[in-house]
Amino acid sequence: MSIALYRKYRSATFADLIGQAHVADTLRNQVRGGELAHAYLFAGIRGTGKTSTARILARAVTCLQPADGEPCNRCAACVEVLGGGAVDVLEIDAASNRGIDEMRELRERVKFLPASLRRKVYIIDEAHMLTTEAWNAFLKTLEEPPPHVLFVLATTEPHKVPETVRSRVQRFDFRRVERADVAAHLAHILELEGAEADPAALDLLARAGQGSVRDAMSLLDQALGTGERPLGVETVRRSLGLADPATIRDLLLHLAAGDAAETMRAVARAFDSGADARQLLRDMSRLARAAELVALGAAEGADLAADEQETCARLAATARRGLWVEAIDTFGTAEINLRQPVDARTQVELSLLRLLHGGGGGAGPDGTALAALAARVAELERRLAGGPPGVVPVTGRATPPPTSAEPSPPPVGVQAPPPPAPLPEPIVELPPPPPAPPMASGGPADLDGWQALWPAIVDAVNRRDPMLAGVLRSCRPLEAAPGRLKVGAPYGFHLERLQERQKARLLDEVISEVAGAACSVEAVFSGTDAPARPAPSPAPGAPDATAAVLATFPGSRITASRLRDTAADGPA
Repeated sequence: MSIALYRKYRSATFADLIGQAHVADTLRNQVRGGELAHAYLFAGIRGTGKTSTARILARAVTCLQPADGEPCNRCAACVEVLGGGAVDVLEIDAASNRGIDEMRELRERVKFLPASLRRKVYIIDEAHMLTTEAWNAFLKTLEEPPPHVLFVLATTEPHKVPETVRSRVQRFDFRRVERADVAAHLAHILELEGAEADPAALDLLARAGQGSVRDAMSLLDQALGTGERPLGVETVRRSLGLADPATIRDLLLHLAAGDAAETMRAVARAFDSGADARQLLRDMSRLARAAELVALGAAEGADLAADEQETCARLAATARRGLWVEAIDTFGTAEINLRQPVDARTQVELSLLRLLHGGGGGAGPDGTALAALAARVAELERRLAGGPPGVVPVTGRATPPPTSAEPSPPPVGVQAPPPPAPLPEPIVELPPPPPAPPMASGGPADLDGWQALWPAIVDAVNRRDPMLAGVLRSCRPLEAAPGRLKVGAPYGFHLERLQERQKARLLDEVISEVAGAACSVEAVFSGTDAPARPAPSPAPGAPDATAAVLATFPGSRITASRLRDTAADGPA
């Protein structure tokens, strides 16, 4: 069985660490000067060298022939540690040994002197997984360990390590490794392996590693498994499930232009070519971030390749303001959803459709205000075109009502009159409104206008209270007057919800916002069920509680009753 590359080429000295010079130099100086701390905390993302550094430090403090703060890796002590048989260097997986009993056992073991090495070293990996009780049991030992003991804690989530622990250790933060450093390291490994690769392929692997050396080396191992030599860009893309950059470019350009059909065709091409949904979301997020930075004038932070700079400039110039910020958030949410058992392709397509539909219909934070503005403009256009007032579509431009018959042609020899001049664009220059505009006093003045506006009201409520929106979908406007609207509830449950103080206040606010003026709402019962039926009279001698229940829930009937013990009532 072959050994994975990240294990085969694990760093052996501080000088071998990739991209962590600030950590390597400090630890090397401490070992050289004999000024070691009693405990260290190594924090950073996966694959940046935390555990490798802990093992190098363990060898350095136990080495019989150290050289300038570095372990020699040849003496008996170093060989024993490298072979994994040193009883004085223990690696503990906190994810599996996270309880108080394990910490109590460790606390008892640290009292004993080393068996063969100069010091005892305890490396606790994933330290944030320890329970609160385990930390409490370990705290005193961590603060004042015996002089022959050294603790090294490694974690990817330092914020979960208690503050009382962080204040007792020396903390080193391991940074994400630069892409160029990772690519150079991969090239060095290929040289040792006697293989070759296209520099662009190595850059692609380094980018996919996202700052983790181990992840990049694992991806290189996967790409080498294809057997292609030299390793090319297309091979790397296929092995990683990456889409063709041209396809992603076309997809985002169509998204920026709001072309839904071409956007969906582009995402279909990406999946048909074998793209992985998670990688596709990450690639789109990276370019969306770059486009937003370009739009803000901070292109230097985008870390773009030469062929991507022009694409991101076009994306920044074409898209509506705020699209790429929404895209980054939407793509991130879709990637989180992929952790669940869902259809990956559907999640990607859904995220794109949300962005496409969020540009003008009011799906964003100002959705209510946009819907209200669109409704008022459409009403003004309808009145200018001679249509009946009060019918307010939510989105799009209003069109004049169709005529019932085509105009008759002029007689032979008679010149047809010229066509009427088109009306001026109402958006640019609006004439003064009529003396009593229906919208100025609280929304549409007639019931038809409110019914046309009702879907927009439900949609606006749904963004603030989905449960109330579910109730409103079964309700309808019944009567309308300037500044007043009466809403009918078909069931008692719906009426109760609409009459709750908080729900009623929210409904008043949303309807006023959508209508564009203050409007009071009254909820009434519109069904024919329970409220229309008289409450049944309780049976003679029924308890007061039963009578109260029947009065509260009209139309109910008793199906069971608790037996009453009348033995203590005496003779009748």
